[in-house]
Amino acid sequence: MSGSMRSYSGPLNSGLTVSLKNLRHVTFSTRNLVFLIAILAMNYTLMRPSPVDLLFIGSLLITLLYLTVSETTVITRRAIYLMLILGAWAVSYFLASLPHLGEEFVAFELLAKSFAISIGFIGGAVSMSWGRQNFETFIKIYVVSCVIASILGTIGFLIQHPLLTWDGRAKGLIDDPNMYGSFLIPGLIFCAYLIPRARISKWLVLGAMGIILLGIMLSFSRIALVAALLCLFAYIFFENRKRPRRLILIVGGFLLAGLTLFLIASLTSADFTEKLLDRLTFAKAYDLGEDGRYGRYLQVLPMIIQDPIGVGVLQLEKIFPEPIHNIWLSSFVNYGWGGGIAWVTLVVGSFVVSIRNYRRTREPIVIALLWSLIGVILCASLHEGEHWRHMWLMFGMIWGLNISNSGFGPKHSSVQKRQRPTGSAA
Repeated sequence: MSGSMRSYSGPLNSGLTVSLKNLRHVTFSTRNLVFLIAILAMNYTLMRPSPVDLLFIGSLLITLLYLTVSETTVITRRAIYLMLILGAWAVSYFLASLPHLGEEFVAFELLAKSFAISIGFIGGAVSMSWGRQNFETFIKIYVVSCVIASILGTIGFLIQHPLLTWDGRAKGLIDDPNMYGSFLIPGLIFCAYLIPRARISKWLVLGAMGIILLGIMLSFSRIALVAALLCLFAYIFFENRKRPRRLILIVGGFLLAGLTLFLIASLTSADFTEKLLDRLTFAKAYDLGEDGRYGRYLQVLPMIIQDPIGVGVLQLEKIFPEPIHNIWLSSFVNYGWGGGIAWVTLVVGSFVVSIRNYRRTREPIVIALLWSLIGVILCASLHEGEHWRHMWLMFGMIWGLNISNSGFGPKHSSVQKRQRPTGSAA
């Protein structure tokens, strides 16, 4: 009797193991598919909450199922730290806004803000189980999303369609040109990452880069263009710092391509030159004066010191004609010292995490993600970037990257593999 039981228990356990393995694979693949579809849908932000928010939440729910059935995957410490920092930021804006909950739009603003920052945690929760190949897939999908957004914005600018433009500036199906321009910055840097590693034609990636750069130019966002070029050249310099001749050729090629795009845009549309000359300044009329952008920066400094709890969401609009348009000052004055410290901790922590990851792996993906985040933060430093889903997404990608997963490290670099001499030791 006992012998027959032993002979039967083997197949039972084997079948159970196979079923769980299949379930893990299906759950992992489905979660990644939903998440990547959400990345594609990020170039539509005209609704809050948006359908993209539901896709991100769906990917989180599937991630929780994946963690339940997984044998080895656990929540990493960095994902927990990210959740705590984002939680502190959220608690700060809820506490500051409690006295104003009965006012119109305040509750909705809190809900929209919560959806936006949740993408940071969702990005970290999803990517903490990813290997290098998954991150490269994410990078490619983000580039595709940026190409779609840039094509829509360019078409909108050429025909001046009101749905795809704002004040004559390209924005695609994104809220405004400044958000649109900042959304495209990571796509530009990801193209620079993909060019030397492209298994398909490099010209296809270069074409995507040109389309994205044109989209940034047609947004006429001064900080987006400056941040894009600064971060792009910084990444290129870092990647080619030991090869000065190649660096000079690449930078020269990009400058020539940028000049070509400028000439094409100028010849195609008279509005481009007129708009460019109008925007080619460090300070517009709305930047200057006591109630201008820079004047508001000085006026809120005493408010930060006097009110440690913060004034709450939508309250500065009662004092100033426009929001503060600076995420650093906004975090302190709107959400108190807790919100400001949480924001600074998040940014500084992202730098520390990236540097530590790179020192241990020498992985260019880490640097590409870091410069992408820096570009978006630079834009948010002059605009109201708290609702920018792509900014919180980049935070999540950086904190979620787990170097203990497969594929990370110098020995996995496709460029290094191609450069390794024949017959050298593995």
